[in-house]
Amino acid sequence: MNISYYLYAILLCSGFIPSLQAAEFCDDAYYVDTTLPNQARWDMCWEHRAREGVLLHHIHYTPANGTRRMVLYQAAVAQIHVPYDNNSSRFHDVTDYGLGDKYISALKPEECISGKLLNYFGKNILCQQVQPRDDAYSVDNERQQGDALSLFSVSVIGSYNYIPEWRFFDDGTIQPGMGATGALQRFGYNSLMPHGWPLTDYKVGIAHLHNFFWKLDFELGGTPNDDAVEEINYTQSDGKTLRNNTRFTTEAARSVDPVQLRSWRILDTQLTNSKNLPISYDIQLPESGQRDAGPSFEPFTEHDIYITKQKSCELFASHNPSTNGCAEDLSTFANGENIEGQDVVVWASTTFYHMPRAEDAPRMDAHWSHISLIPRDWHDKNPLSDSAETAAKTSTPPPVPPTPPVVPVEVVNTATFLGKGWLYPRHFNIPLIMRSLQLAWAAERFKPFTKSP
Repeated sequence: MNISYYLYAILLCSGFIPSLQAAEFCDDAYYVDTTLPNQARWDMCWEHRAREGVLLHHIHYTPANGTRRMVLYQAAVAQIHVPYDNNSSRFHDVTDYGLGDKYISALKPEECISGKLLNYFGKNILCQQVQPRDDAYSVDNERQQGDALSLFSVSVIGSYNYIPEWRFFDDGTIQPGMGATGALQRFGYNSLMPHGWPLTDYKVGIAHLHNFFWKLDFELGGTPNDDAVEEINYTQSDGKTLRNNTRFTTEAARSVDPVQLRSWRILDTQLTNSKNLPISYDIQLPESGQRDAGPSFEPFTEHDIYITKQKSCELFASHNPSTNGCAEDLSTFANGENIEGQDVVVWASTTFYHMPRAEDAPRMDAHWSHISLIPRDWHDKNPLSDSAETAAKTSTPPPVPPTPPVVPVEVVNTATFLGKGWLYPRHFNIPLIMRSLQLAWAAERFKPFTKSP
């Protein structure tokens, strides 16, 4: 047995030996090239910035035995907006402080278990790990374990520890996420009870929002000017659901609509898969149950997703530097410019509402927020399955079974048992008796417990 060969194979599957292809767009020290256990591969460059913290660029995905293609030219956290319920503070953490420089933490090996620490000027600021995820699929006797590349850093701003994380799945899915932990930061007296939650006598934890924004500069297939964005809505009528795709031709600001099951996708107008379907990515905001609509001086909170033309000075969702005539926030980025044949940027957001609780002190658990970028027709079938593609079923569905007839209920005649006052049935209706016993048992089982005096 060649031990060195097997050791190399193990390290390669773990993502800690780069492929033979050298870094194209950055120095080798800032190049991540990871092959997952099922041979899917992600490679990209990273850099440190004072405001964004860790920024990723030239992000490529290669399915097992597939073609290497660029998905994103650049991806970064674009703002963490934190308004408090009593309006005492309205932080813009990325631009007011920053996720990099002195705010980005030096990671320890125990914080990056079975991973690799990536260094910036003598400081380990990024953890690279390969992690098992949920089942990629499980059908009959066929099951496939899924895996993902994880890249995360930690930034300390005030009492909060932010954990920006990027997860790259073996099926091509990308999941930008943000964890928040640390300690509660703002408190008040009982007069502020409507704006928070009591933690102890005379101490109220002030509730607040975390509005997370990401800037996603797509470049599907490595070409910047041939991507288009569509909004997908569904309407229901007479028991049927109808799909409607609307392609944007100008910059837009849009919001989640649960009634219309709304989502978005970005597609390449030139590249198709083997079935002649445009390669694309769905953009989903699955954690949109909480939403901030701020005051008039924060118009960037009015929508969940913005589609704009790429401009080098448009960096942050809010408090964007307005030097040289650049716009101040997302609401003015999206000003109706034509985006056909242009480099398109998607600004996606999600909100977490944090109502303090006793369990948040002295250290609160990490709460996580995510968005999802999911390949649609990037492949011609599930890239993780070797099974043959099933044929479409066009047979007529079976008819709806008839409604069962109504069985008349027989009246139960009773007689009094001599001397006991008991009732017994003279004519038994067994189904009725059994149902009565079930209802009686259920009522006895679930009635409120009352402690005996």
